[in-house]
Amino acid sequence: MLALSAAGISAAVQASHRATSPTSAPSLQILGFALEQPPTLITCPTTRDGLFDSRAWSPTLDSTCMESPTRADTSADGRAKTLPVHFSRSEEPALAAGMHARGFALLILDGTVQGVLVSTSGLDSQKAIYAMLKKKYGIPTSIAKTHGQTGAGKPTEGISASWVFADVRVSFEGIEATADEGKLSITTIGAVDYTTTAASVSK
Repeated sequence: MLALSAAGISAAVQASHRATSPTSAPSLQILGFALEQPPTLITCPTTRDGLFDSRAWSPTLDSTCMESPTRADTSADGRAKTLPVHFSRSEEPALAAGMHARGFALLILDGTVQGVLVSTSGLDSQKAIYAMLKKKYGIPTSIAKTHGQTGAGKPTEGISASWVFADVRVSFEGIEATADEGKLSITTIGAVDYTTTAASVSK
């Protein structure tokens, strides 16, 4: 999942080089999560008969929860963790409905939520997600068309958009190489700066 966070944040970093809004994002509440605050979710209960390290999460969870920090993807310096979120049926947002495991995660930096990272369903949901983002964040800082193909090999177009604020970066790729996958990252400037620094140090 760190690969997801790095890719999503990288696109936002590129957008920040082109233009940075002097205004703050309209809200730090993202899909029910509060950026720059410690995570409040419980650790998911597990069984011993699943496929993931012999553990699985019930499809009828009573409460939305996150995987144990001991199982998170963690940065080399230990400051950043990517924690997958598992939703209860009553709290599952449309954005996450039907998503495979580890497709929705929180980026935790120094103990606080600094990003929400989502693998989307691609072409099926890109228009609805873009409309949601545009309603929340306004006209994007940058927008472009991308090209991919369906599973049957039919060419199709995707939406690539970013919103750049003084404190938050939003990056949305409606489709990726195939039309049934997309990605969304909403991260703080602190996470962007951390990722940029970590990438330069690793070179």
